[in-house]
This record gives sequence, C-alpha cells and structure tokens, in this order.
Amino acid sequence: MLPENVRNNEKWIIFTLLTGFLIFNFYMVFISIKSFAGFTVSGHPVFLMVPFAFATYVCFGLTLFSGILYLVWRRDQKLDLILLSSAQVGVVLGAITIIIGMIWAKVEWGAFWDWNPRETITLVMWLVYVGLLIFRDMLEVDSHERRATISAIFGILAFVSVPLSYVIVGIIHPNPPEMSYSTGAGMFLMINFVFIGGFALYLIFQAYRLNKIDFELQKIRKVRMEEA
Repeated sequence: MLPENVRNNEKWIIFTLLTGFLIFNFYMVFISIKSFAGFTVSGHPVFLMVPFAFATYVCFGLTLFSGILYLVWRRDQKLDLILLSSAQVGVVLGAITIIIGMIWAKVEWGAFWDWNPRETITLVMWLVYVGLLIFRDMLEVDSHERRATISAIFGILAFVSVPLSYVIVGIIHPNPPEMSYSTGAGMFLMINFVFIGGFALYLIFQAYRLNKIDFELQKIRKVRMEEA
C-alpha cells in the first residue's frame, strides 16, 4: 500500500511526472539530441514509438500469462481482472503507438497510412485485442467464471498476433542511414523505456482497482435482483 501522504497527492504527483516527462522529451528531441546523434526530424518519433510499442507487448503478454494461470492453476477472480486490465491498457498504448507510427510514416514516406505490412500487422494486432474487450462485454453468461474462462481462452489465442507483429515489423521496419545511436541518444531512449513501462504498470494497477470496484457493484446488484 502507498503511504497516506502519497495517496492524497497521487493525482498531482502523476501530473507533475507526466509534465516533466513531456518537457524532457521536447528538450531532448528538438534541442539537445543533435549534440548526441545525427538525427533528422524523421528519426525523432522512434524515441517514443519504440517504448510505447514494447509497453504494449508487455501488457498483452500479461494478458496471456493471466489467462494461462486462470485456466491451468487457479480460477481466481483476481487473475481475470488482471487479464482485463492489462488488455485495456494495452489497447490504449497500442493506439498511441499506431498514431506515433502514422506521424513517422507521414514524415518518412509522405502519407499517414498506405497499408504496408508494417502498419497493417500492427493494426490487426490492435483490433484483435479491441475485439477481445468488445466480445467479453457482449457475452451474456450466467456466471462470472464462465465469462472469465472464455476471456482467458480468447486472450491466449489473441497473443498469436503479438510475435507476428514483432517479427514482421522488426524485419522490414525502416532504418534510415542518418539514425546512428550515440551514448546520449541511447540513454534518452532507455529513460523513455523505463518511464513509459512504469507508467503502463501504474495504469494497469488503476484499471485493476476500477474493474474490481465494478465487479463488486455487479455482485451487489445481482444479489438485490435475486432478493427482489
């Protein structure tokens, strides 16, 4: 549990960290990075897109492991909520990744979207997990356990799109000759990895709390309906 003074100021702490992160990125990309590496404008989005992409993969990986554990180890409601929360956060981060990739594509190739394999496979992966959330919400089942079981199976099958996206994007992703990593640029990228990864875990934690509250409210409503 967080200390009480931290919990009371949690929103302001997160706002301050996000503001500092954005200012730091702006300074590094548009002012300081030129002294570290010979990046042109077309190379700048990589500092955000790559960390967001890997954070997305991690979220979907957590969805996979939660689903496996739910099916083969313990039918625990907590595992199901972790699956749901990580999928929700992964969809949000995946959308950000796609948007940054579109901006990069516009600078690099002159169009936001041209249905090349790099963009298309990432979009397919994202749509698969959007479909998981929509399908779960549309399920009309008698018990939460059955909904969780179906969601776990869907989450395991959906993960097939993740390594497919990683392999295809890794093989044919552009690597402009002007993009040379120096120590400063590499450190900058690593800082973004750490911050975005930590923020992704924080979002999963918050999504878990909200989903748990929603689950408890649904149980209360169900009991009241049965008593009426």
